[in-house]
Amino acid sequence: MSTTTKYGLTYINSSRMGECGFKNKEIYFPFFLMGAIGEDEAVISWNGEREIIKAPRKMNYKWFEKIAQKLKDNPYWDYSWVAFSNNILKPNKEHLKTELNLTDEKVEILLADGNVFLHNFFRSWADSGEDENEVKEAIKNGDVGYYPNFKNFMKYDNLEY
Repeated sequence: MSTTTKYGLTYINSSRMGECGFKNKEIYFPFFLMGAIGEDEAVISWNGEREIIKAPRKMNYKWFEKIAQKLKDNPYWDYSWVAFSNNILKPNKEHLKTELNLTDEKVEILLADGNVFLHNFFRSWADSGEDENEVKEAIKNGDVGYYPNFKNFMKYDNLEY
């Protein structure tokens, strides 16, 4: 397993078509047919542009927003959260803690469950048909947690997912 460093961030290199990682000076982020994550034969190739994420100088909120937008723009395809987390985020664990102002515990939650926060990045309780005032009251009473979007992940500990 070889690594590459760019802009002070370290990435595990991608060794095949069905693996997210660093490749050709950028982050390779393949999409797959649903249910076939990691299978080289199930990668949905395009023009090479959709599968690339520009290597960031900082893995900050804005960068995660770009990743979330990429997922939102491609809702019918799957991706490997595990490979993205292990090959892109995990080698930069300390950077994530600093850049996002996360504790050790919160960065571990991000590495394990970050796909939930990315998929819900642009969503709130209202998008699920819930009354915002009722939800606020339920949160205040401890009956329900905050909506599991990225903003709430960074701000609160009690998320509902």
